[in-house]
Amino acid sequence: MNDEEFRLVEQIDSDHCWFVGKRHILKALLEPLGSPDRVLDLGCGTGGALRSLSQARLCVGADRSSLALRISADRGVRPLVRADLAALPFSADSFDVVLLLDVIEHLPDDVGFLREARLLCARGGRMIVAVPAFQVLWSQHDETFQHYRRYSARQLRRVIEAAGLVPERITYTFFSTFPVALLWRVASYRLGLGRFAPATDFFGLPAWLNRFLIGLFRLEARLLARTDLPLGSSVVCIARRD
Repeated sequence: MNDEEFRLVEQIDSDHCWFVGKRHILKALLEPLGSPDRVLDLGCGTGGALRSLSQARLCVGADRSSLALRISADRGVRPLVRADLAALPFSADSFDVVLLLDVIEHLPDDVGFLREARLLCARGGRMIVAVPAFQVLWSQHDETFQHYRRYSARQLRRVIEAAGLVPERITYTFFSTFPVALLWRVASYRLGLGRFAPATDFFGLPAWLNRFLIGLFRLEARLLARTDLPLGSSVVCIARRD
């Protein structure tokens, strides 16, 4: 992501349904893991996820963007580390949970990066990897945010295992809006109507619709506390470092 995208996220991530829903879903997925003492958010962006994880004793955010870190700091997120993902400045076995939320789709070598990042987990620690799902959903949004690929659950499992991690749970998320997302992406990109579509899917919504979608994602988070979902526009893996 470049500075223009970070400025866009800064404007909307506090109340836009996708970002609010993502935080509800993350909490639901983390709850069975208890209260980890040490959490690292690699590629933390503007700090939205970290602001929702106050139960951990230590939450560290790392990003290569100085603008993203400045936005996070202005929002009270501490501590923060500027770090290139190719040279992570942390000791091995330093964290109970490492978050990679919409990160590895930006990297040409996802497996190689995960091999390095897994060493930051303590033995038996967890890595939570969230990525955009299904190549058929590829659109101008992916190009704007400089993605290399989207993943199916099977593809994400292969990447996780190739990196030396043990998948414990893989589920799709944003299930409730998947049919609409599929129709929108196919119409706006694959049918050649992209010239009428915005550069990203993070456009403004009527307040009533935004509230309705937040309610849907809140219900979905409750479902995810009990079961996996078969489809969605994102896919998440909880993996363990043996």
